[in-house]
Amino acid sequence: MKISFDGGILRDYQLSDVEDEVRWTNTDTAWFYADTPWMTLELVDPDELRTDMTQIISGLTEDTIRWRFEIEVGGRHIGMVSSYYLDENFEPTPWEAVDQSKNAEGNRSVRGLGIEICETAFWGRGIGANALTAFMEYYRSFGERRFFLETWSGNERMLGCARKLGFAEVKRQKGAYTVAGKAYDGLVLEKRI
Repeated sequence: MKISFDGGILRDYQLSDVEDEVRWTNTDTAWFYADTPWMTLELVDPDELRTDMTQIISGLTEDTIRWRFEIEVGGRHIGMVSSYYLDENFEPTPWEAVDQSKNAEGNRSVRGLGIEICETAFWGRGIGANALTAFMEYYRSFGERRFFLETWSGNERMLGCARKLGFAEVKRQKGAYTVAGKAYDGLVLEKRI
C-alpha cells in the first residue's frame, strides 16, 4: 500500500528497508537520542530483523489496517510513522487488550502516533508534519477522529511539528526525564479532527 503526501510517500515496509533499519539502530542513532535521550538503543541483529520483517510483510493484505508505514522521499527511505493505543490515562495499551469490536469513537483506547525521521539531512523540512497529516487521514478513513503524540519538553522539533498540526497539550508530567543533568517534562498532546 502507498499513500502520497506533499513531499513524499507513506508505504509498506520492504525487505530492502532492513539495511536502513539496521544502520539506524546500530550506527546512525541521532534520531533515537533526539526522541528519547534518556534511553539506550539496543543493537539489532540483521538476520533476526530480516526474519521478523519477512513474517510481518507476509501477513499484510490489502485490507489489513496498517500500524506502521515507511516514509520515502525522492525514492529514499528516510524513516517511519507508527501507531499504538493509549488508555484513558494516556498509558500504552497492548494491542490484544484493545476491544476491536467497537468503532473508533466507542473504543476507550485512543490512537497514539509516532514519527521518526531517521535521516538527519531531512530534519526541519516539514516532511514530518506532512507525513503525520497523511497518516491521520489514513486513520480518519476508518472513522478515527482523536490522535495523540507523546514527547518530552526538550524535543523542540517534535513540539514545533505538533504546534504546526494543531495538537494541544492534555497531560504534563513534571520532571519525568533527566537529560544532561536537567529535568524535562513528559507531554501528551491531542488533536481532534
